[in-house]
Amino acid sequence: MKQSHYKPIFITLLAFLGLGLTASAETYFQNFDGFDDFETELGDGSVMSGTANIIGEQLELTADGAAGGFASFSIPPLENSSTGWTATFDLTISDSEGANEPADGLSLNYGNAELGELGSAEEGMAGISSVTENISFEIDTWMNFDAEQGVNIAEKVDGVDKNLEFTNGPILEDGTQVNGKVEIVFDPDGGVSFSTTGLLTNAEFEAVATDFVGDDEYTFILSARVGGANQTVLIDNLLIETGTPADTDGDGLSDSYELKNGLDPEDNGENPNNNGAEGDPNQGATGDPDMDGVTNIMERDGGTDPKKADTDGDGLNDNVETNNGVWSGVTSTGTDPLNADTDGDTLSDGVENPDLAYDPGNGTTQPGTDPNLADTDGDLVKDAAEILAGRDPTVAQAKPVGYVQSFDGFDDGTTDLGDGSVMAGTANIVDGQLELTRDGVAGGFASFTIPPIANSDKGWTATFDLTILDGPGENDPADGMSFNYGNFALGELGSAEEGMAGIGSVTENISFEIDTWMNGDGEQGVNIAEKVGGADSDLEFTNGIILDDGADVGGPVAIVYDPVAGLSFSTEGLQTNADFVEIATSFVGHAEYNFGISARVGGANETLLIDNLVISTGSTSESFRILRIERAIVPGVDPAPDTVSVTLTWNSRDGRTYTVSAGSGEVDDNGLVFDDEIDDGVDSGGATTSFTETGIPLGSPVRYYRIEER
Repeated sequence: MKQSHYKPIFITLLAFLGLGLTASAETYFQNFDGFDDFETELGDGSVMSGTANIIGEQLELTADGAAGGFASFSIPPLENSSTGWTATFDLTISDSEGANEPADGLSLNYGNAELGELGSAEEGMAGISSVTENISFEIDTWMNFDAEQGVNIAEKVDGVDKNLEFTNGPILEDGTQVNGKVEIVFDPDGGVSFSTTGLLTNAEFEAVATDFVGDDEYTFILSARVGGANQTVLIDNLLIETGTPADTDGDGLSDSYELKNGLDPEDNGENPNNNGAEGDPNQGATGDPDMDGVTNIMERDGGTDPKKADTDGDGLNDNVETNNGVWSGVTSTGTDPLNADTDGDTLSDGVENPDLAYDPGNGTTQPGTDPNLADTDGDLVKDAAEILAGRDPTVAQAKPVGYVQSFDGFDDGTTDLGDGSVMAGTANIVDGQLELTRDGVAGGFASFTIPPIANSDKGWTATFDLTILDGPGENDPADGMSFNYGNFALGELGSAEEGMAGIGSVTENISFEIDTWMNGDGEQGVNIAEKVGGADSDLEFTNGIILDDGADVGGPVAIVYDPVAGLSFSTEGLQTNADFVEIATSFVGHAEYNFGISARVGGANETLLIDNLVISTGSTSESFRILRIERAIVPGVDPAPDTVSVTLTWNSRDGRTYTVSAGSGEVDDNGLVFDDEIDDGVDSGGATTSFTETGIPLGSPVRYYRIEER
């Protein structure tokens, strides 16, 4: 091998900054001269992988006409790269005429990739699971006039890849060559910049904001790929200089930061200025052009906008939002100046003031709540939800003995109900119902989980309305759902029609399952299962089809956990219904166990909807169990309108009399309010008793029922 005429340059510099600080820097330079063709070891710590090698005293990453997949050129960490760096290099891309169009492209990456990592070429480090932090500057050459082709900046933070800036367009035509220069700047304060020349579509990105944070241990990697053996990519005169970015006026604010934020990079605010002109005090590090009491350099360090007194637009000036999470008064709110709703309770920070009393007539403008606490009074209901319900969000309410959710009043797509429940996967609100899966939309698992409810270990009853829909054709309906109670975490997706089977973190659970896949299959049907000590076992099972392809089914579901009598599970309106009563179980409930509904769509073939979910807790001696709720429309005789009838069925004892009451879902200190006594003289029907309320107007609000033994 020939000796290089120009060895790589590693230079340590001391640069004087406007605030009297010093910072070291390091430079990497490689012109690839003096190396034989096909050489892959340069002796400067760099690593070539894949098809990368030296050709004609340039770095050849891919070669037109030579299939080979990926290639990369890696450079070890450079000192002080975390404080900023600039990279420049000459780029040549050529493609022979015919065959396919030029493919695929390249990227320059800076992040926590290992030396030798091939990367994802024009996709940066997307798809490389070992790389969690990265910033990539991408040139995508495939395929001409494709929607993804062009130039791009992307970041990868905590493993999540996101595009920051993109310009679509062809890079070079089939059978042509393009030559130009590339310049890239990473400025932790001023953002990232990316410019190219000589391409058909050039990058012209300046001071683009990024959440990526540099590290002196990060590597630099050029990654490329040839697709269909149709592209040569050559790199020459590669220069990377680390250290604090250029600061022309020496005020401690980089030029790129000042340009990004509307400040003059040649005015340090002093008089006379470093360029001899009269300085504007607002332009320097200690200036305050938005007059919010926060200096430019403090705004830079905090990420706020030096030209906006209220960066997040919540009505609070940046200088009072101390971002320490503690309310000390209107001049020290503890809130985040970059987030208009610091606690995520849907109330703007600017209206939340715990020093003012809750105003019941103007709850949304004077809630009296703490902007750092989503649930100011700690009663497990978010502030905004309490205000919506007409309750004082600063006074803890007694927790209802149970959980009630009609899913009404929420916008489509809502995933946070403000009641402590957690939606995961594809779950969301659609038309006032909980939609777990949707027919025709692949999405995998979904769940709706509910925090512990007081006294659940003593027993509970859950009722809800279930609808399952499937479009005709494609596959049979799939896959199903389960209602679970156990030691799973909030947000756990579960195993849908298999309860919590296969979820290693869940050791104690009971599940009530409806398996819709596949029609005629031996596992399809309704089931009760338990998981005790991590071992999953079926307790009761009825095999059968739940719904046919292209059909809709639905009806009420009732589930009972009685620690003495056992488990009960009944459904109506399905082709195969559950009718299990007092099934023995080894499972033991616990007051800290969560409730959850888990579902899965297989082959995108099922919509599963839940409505009017009610969970009531307590021992058998404390309350009766409503086993079934049946609704029917009663046609009216003209001119009388149609009405609704509701039939309740509960477990009962001979010789007893029962009172039936209803409520609208309102909650007071004692729990749910049942202020409408319908009948106080319902005689027992034996082991079960039924009662029908008639004449309910169509479109009436949801009603909740209570049965009491007299």
